[in-house]
Amino acid sequence: MKIYQRQKNNPYKLPHNLYMRILYLVRDYERLRSVRKDIIHGSPSSDGMPHTGLGNPTENKGIKLAALDTEISAIERAIEAVPQEYRKGIMDNICYGSPYPYTAHRNTYSYWRTRMLNSIARNLGLL
Repeated sequence: MKIYQRQKNNPYKLPHNLYMRILYLVRDYERLRSVRKDIIHGSPSSDGMPHTGLGNPTENKGIKLAALDTEISAIERAIEAVPQEYRKGIMDNICYGSPYPYTAHRNTYSYWRTRMLNSIARNLGLL
């Protein structure tokens, strides 16, 4: 499916590079959630060798976790703003390239998709 953003009469239009960045962030949403879960439930690696104390693995995990939480919460807040009946169709279209369901017109799905991507950019402070 072609990646398309309406150019005329679109108050939610994003610059192309930002649009692509947000689009790929949404496509990466499931992986981000699993990485976050792994960080939270993971245990420190132990190879049996003594360590000199250089590095701070807990701090590094905290920094990664904060960055992931920011991105995940921005996506989830934007998804919650979309009406329930359009969420699955929009996410499937973005992540897997599947066509929109026939429950509503294609323009309706495109409208909510554009609003959702714009909302993610605003939630991340990129606009």
